[in-house]
Amino acid sequence: MALIHGIDYSVVNPDNKWKMLRSQSRFALWALLISSGVVMQGFDIVAGGQLAAMPAFKETFGVLQGDGSYLIPAHYLSAWNSIAPATEIAITFIFAPLLEKFGRKWGILTASLISAAGVVLQQLATDWRTHLAGRGVNGIAIGMMFTISPLWIGETCRPELRGFFLCFFNTSIVLGQFAIVIVSQGSSHISGKWQWWLPVVAMYTFPLILTAAWPFFPESPYWLVRRGRREEAKKALRRIYGFEEQGFYEIEATRIEEEIRLTSDLHGHVEAKPPRRILGVNVELEAECFDPTNRKRTLTAIFAASAQQMIGATFVIGYATYFFELIGISNYFAASMALYAVMLAASMSAFPLTEIYGRRFLIVGPQFMLCFMVLIIGILGCVPDKTKSSWGIVALLYMWALIYQLSIGATGFVLASEIATMRLRATTQGLITVTNAAWGLIMQFTVPYMINPDAGNLGGKVGFIFLGTGLMAAVGGWYLFPETKGLSFEKLDELYAMKVPPRLFRSVAAEGTNRYNGGELVDVTVPGVYCN
Repeated sequence: MALIHGIDYSVVNPDNKWKMLRSQSRFALWALLISSGVVMQGFDIVAGGQLAAMPAFKETFGVLQGDGSYLIPAHYLSAWNSIAPATEIAITFIFAPLLEKFGRKWGILTASLISAAGVVLQQLATDWRTHLAGRGVNGIAIGMMFTISPLWIGETCRPELRGFFLCFFNTSIVLGQFAIVIVSQGSSHISGKWQWWLPVVAMYTFPLILTAAWPFFPESPYWLVRRGRREEAKKALRRIYGFEEQGFYEIEATRIEEEIRLTSDLHGHVEAKPPRRILGVNVELEAECFDPTNRKRTLTAIFAASAQQMIGATFVIGYATYFFELIGISNYFAASMALYAVMLAASMSAFPLTEIYGRRFLIVGPQFMLCFMVLIIGILGCVPDKTKSSWGIVALLYMWALIYQLSIGATGFVLASEIATMRLRATTQGLITVTNAAWGLIMQFTVPYMINPDAGNLGGKVGFIFLGTGLMAAVGGWYLFPETKGLSFEKLDELYAMKVPPRLFRSVAAEGTNRYNGGELVDVTVPGVYCN
């Protein structure tokens, strides 16, 4: 086999990942482009907390208090921040099956147009209900891009590089969070409606970028091959990679075909059966995700994404600025901007770490560390001297953010997006979006009541709540999360088919022995599994 850029692409070999990465600049640009649609989710997650801290926004939507100040009621904040996850859930049940029927590309344009409509409603709102409607419409677009982005990257990139490029997903979210904090910091010095209009108007950036690039964006080669459109898949691969060596595209098309064949051999040719649909949802595909063969994989993918919310991400990331204001930090915008800068740097550092150390190593241990930190935050919240305890809470939030973004924040999405079998990937990604949005709905609805002065006013004591949910996530992750670094999709199928406990994937893949089965260790060989 002739080498392409000094690499034999006909085999999946993680030893080549660093050499491969040097020739993936064009693919990286496409991955960045489709991930830009997720940047608007980062914007939206933080928008509520940023806007709620602005005096002009409070005057427009708040309630006048006896001392002449304005307060955004807890139920306003709760509704604004929970409407987007709610609409994400609703749209995903409809949207995920349509991705299988019509492909990935069309959804990008649809999401962009819907997002623009949602931003218009937010900008022109003069009462809290219209602003609520705008947040809900934009949530539809966010749910669509949250499904498309990791799906397209995961099924298009080489197996050796999945960890690198799936990290774009989380980094895009953090970039959106950092961007809106910077915009809000600048607009906080403006008086009048443009103080809060500027962060809202900035949201037009993302639908504009995606709409302008949409005519040139390539369809998923994997989806095209599954539809029997091999030549179109090779054409899409040429646009994605831009390699001069034509043999590469034949190799990639063959690799995708082989993965589809192996998946069919393991799970049966169920696609031959006509799908049963209820309200447009392919009920049989949804049910198949939870059959005995796929149940553990589906729960692992869901849990990897949900653990982020369970460990306190909504509280720390979504309400940092507002929380800093409530606990008495004078320059709360600057404090939150520094926090998001730390998170962005940590998320970018996760790019190489996820392939150097692997997924399980970066998730399981750090989850217990995050639990310890929210425990200390809760204890500090009980200290009577708020002046001293507030700065201790701020320091712990910075440490929490650093560890979170190096671990479950970035790597959780990597694991969630690669764990499903190929045929069920779009459906599983839809379920990930739904459950992640469901947790977001719960947290976004309840956190304002936890911390707002006119409600729970818990302050740092909110850490005790996330200690409970965080421990469930940490213990569940220890049992469920496998090491997937360097494994191709078909090899993941084999390991799950052999009922290897997820925590033993690394040793079984590396040694080909010691598979746990029914209380006994038996010898097993997994041919072709690469792990380093």
